[in-house]
Amino acid sequence: MHGVTPEKTGGLVRLPKAGKAAPPAGTPLPANPWAAVPLVALAGCVDAIGWLRFDQLFVSFISGTSTMLGVALAEGQGGRAAALALVVGLFAVGALAGALLGALAGAWRGPAVLGLVASLLGAALLLPATGTPDLPPAAFAMVPAMGMLNTALPGVGGITFVTGALSRAMEGLVLALRGRARHAAWLQQLACWAALAMGACLGARLQQGWGDPALAVPASAALLAALLAALPVAGRRGG
Repeated sequence: MHGVTPEKTGGLVRLPKAGKAAPPAGTPLPANPWAAVPLVALAGCVDAIGWLRFDQLFVSFISGTSTMLGVALAEGQGGRAAALALVVGLFAVGALAGALLGALAGAWRGPAVLGLVASLLGAALLLPATGTPDLPPAAFAMVPAMGMLNTALPGVGGITFVTGALSRAMEGLVLALRGRARHAAWLQQLACWAALAMGACLGARLQQGWGDPALAVPASAALLAALLAALPVAGRRGG
């Protein structure tokens, strides 16, 4: 018998394959694609707060940071380039730590990773946002937290990588209209883009209105997400 061909979703997540054998005990179940949407909003909120708090420094949009790094190198801004390179490195370290924690936590991957994200954002709330010309101490907690956020959901290709969401949504729409994909795939992509924009809008309003304490909102949201992610795992264990 021929194997089941995986459906092309063109999205941030790969939907579970039909007919796939059940994962071993302790393996986290594939995430619902829509579970990524509120986490994308969380990333947009933190990124906007970081951009305003750190004077135009992305903490989750690493594509933008990489572009800024290239410009700094071209213009011979050594200090700026070093700080931006450090941001990329901190993001990678956070993603690595999240992947390791997720592998160790098994079925508790989501709650464990999101709980650590909440802890890092809480630490950033207490650390100074100024004090060094290029990379404030608070960034050393916020940036790894965003890298770690990308590893929270099993089967998710990335939470903060929404650059191609609109193009994937339009491609998915064409496939759905031709009967070759489900409408849920492109709608989820469009929802991710909208969540990023609305989350960034909320983060900017919070930072402008509250100042540094604004980070308490996404930190609390990450903690709530960790608790919600723990409920189905606890339910399966209790059953």
